[in-house]
Amino acid sequence: MNRRDSIKSIILGSIGASLTMKSCITQEDEILLNQVWEYNYGRTSEELKWDYKVLTGKFFSNNELAAIDKIANIILPPNENGNIKDAGVVELFEIIAKDFSTPAHNEYGEKVLRRGLIVFDEICNNRFNKNLLDCSEAEIKIVFDKIAYNDNKDEDLQEAIRLFAVYRGMVLTGYFTSEIGIKELGYKGNIPNVWDGVPPEILKDYSVSYDKEWIDKCVDQSKRNEIAEWDEDGNLIT
Repeated sequence: MNRRDSIKSIILGSIGASLTMKSCITQEDEILLNQVWEYNYGRTSEELKWDYKVLTGKFFSNNELAAIDKIANIILPPNENGNIKDAGVVELFEIIAKDFSTPAHNEYGEKVLRRGLIVFDEICNNRFNKNLLDCSEAEIKIVFDKIAYNDNKDEDLQEAIRLFAVYRGMVLTGYFTSEIGIKELGYKGNIPNVWDGVPPEILKDYSVSYDKEWIDKCVDQSKRNEIAEWDEDGNLIT
């Protein structure tokens, strides 16, 4: 299950645990719930309401989402391994904006993520007399080159520099925590490997060798998932 499915299953699982909210769940919600979440988990009434709000609400407008997509593709262009869309980066922005739009998070979605779009538009308007979404990729790169480095001491650009750093961090995090991003990094994690015994050159150094009968029993990769069995005398029989 990828990150996006995990987020979706957690949210839908929360909704499924509440009988009081059952009447609010659409047929589409129920179909998704039955497919991705089999078990309920403990949630308070307020938590369930919040989960439902995150699931069904919309924070960014379509134009804002398109601008985020354009920004993300400039920060991290597509390559042979994948792209921003495949990694669900824009979806991550939407989820974070909705989930963190609370007083406890100092209205992060509004004051940071949406504020970033406003500031980037202001700079583009000042430079090219049009919003970021209407600018060409080359024009946007000119703007980003001014705000991509912390050593830029221009007082008028300090807010933009801080907000761009947030966007850059979220784009990279969103991409490289996705399935395609992890594959691009070459990260394998804890996966079973194939062991076919001590290498022959090492055995030769110690003047030892394997007994063929034991090799056939112990180092047969076609039987790697079988559980070994012994007879009453301790002899390996499988």
